[in-house]
Amino acid sequence: MTSPEPPSSVAEGPVDRAFHLLQAVVAAGGPVGVRELGRRTGLPRSTASRLVGTLERLRMVDRTPGGDVIPGSALATLQTGAAATPLLRDRLQPLLVDIVQQFGENAALAIDDGDALLYVSNVASENPVSVADVSGDRHEFHLVAPGLVAMSTWPADRLADYLTQPLTAATELSVTKPATLRKRIRAVSAAGHAWTNQELDVGINGLGVPVVLDGELAATISLYGPSYRFSAATLPTLADELKNLVAERLTSQVA
Repeated sequence: MTSPEPPSSVAEGPVDRAFHLLQAVVAAGGPVGVRELGRRTGLPRSTASRLVGTLERLRMVDRTPGGDVIPGSALATLQTGAAATPLLRDRLQPLLVDIVQQFGENAALAIDDGDALLYVSNVASENPVSVADVSGDRHEFHLVAPGLVAMSTWPADRLADYLTQPLTAATELSVTKPATLRKRIRAVSAAGHAWTNQELDVGINGLGVPVVLDGELAATISLYGPSYRFSAATLPTLADELKNLVAERLTSQVA
């Protein structure tokens, strides 16, 4: 990516400078150092450093372990859903990589896109027996584990509306009865995770957990793999391990 050139004139007021610097962080497309931010914005390094500190306190930017600057979690509150998605994807991509390395199955990031669950990112494992990349796929919520996680956070009226429409069965194991889904969603809400058993594709199971930012569901992270080795029965502690890893990483990012 080509770095933007410093502006011909520096923004004059403190608010102007802060937003100018924030735009430079977003435009960088990845971690960027304070010195480089000063170069790109035309601000003195001391001013850039002070503004980064202010924006960090507001959670508009975060710091990497190496001290570079990245977009922060609160920045998503200023974005529409479509505009916020790349920021969220970039922020959580390293976590997806770590999850794949730790658990050895494909990992995916998905968001509630209104009328369907949208997979926005996927990291494939090196396991020789794996499953397809799901990036860009859209699925009905009740058919996939992260969709059930999203449904567990819905207000009662949205859930009722969804359950009154005809529900697709993708396989013989798809759950489509409203009463059964209600019971299942209550269990997902209590457990904080969801397993699916070959409900979208025969031979493929999924596990989904929430990504909670500022007290609200921002996305879901899921693992998925062949049903013969990837299930709640064969991996009884995996759901808690994945849920705890995601929660710990999100906590460390905002600490």
